[in-house]
Amino acid sequence: MRVENTTATNKTMETSGHALFSRLAPVLNVADLAAEREFYERLGFPVIYEGPEYPSFIAFGTDSIHFGIQQALTPNDPPSVLTWQIAVTDVDAAMERCRAAAVDFELEQNDPAPGWSYRRLILRTPSGFRLVLEGESEAARSEGHS
Repeated sequence: MRVENTTATNKTMETSGHALFSRLAPVLNVADLAAEREFYERLGFPVIYEGPEYPSFIAFGTDSIHFGIQQALTPNDPPSVLTWQIAVTDVDAAMERCRAAAVDFELEQNDPAPGWSYRRLILRTPSGFRLVLEGESEAARSEGHS
């Protein structure tokens, strides 16, 4: 395993005083484009691009999250490829959103160390991707910890 000097690496990642990499915008290859679109729209993600230029591609976005879905050309095994994790500001609100959208989820409480506590909602997308919505636990929020 090779470990690089992060200071030198960070300097090479900057160009003219700004970061070279500005946003992560993954594209998921999905088995059923229409079902995936409906799933993400029910969760509240707005469509920010859909057009004739790329008819098998749809982009979703908020101020802090951008991602796309596109029709998979060949079958894939989403659970072995990716766990799709998105931070949420309020896990309880995310649970209510899932319930209102009729999206099944599993709630998981994690307490890996003193002062570090969080909850995760684990969902499955129509194409089989594991989607995790993660946020602070009730106790961490009330104590002002994350």
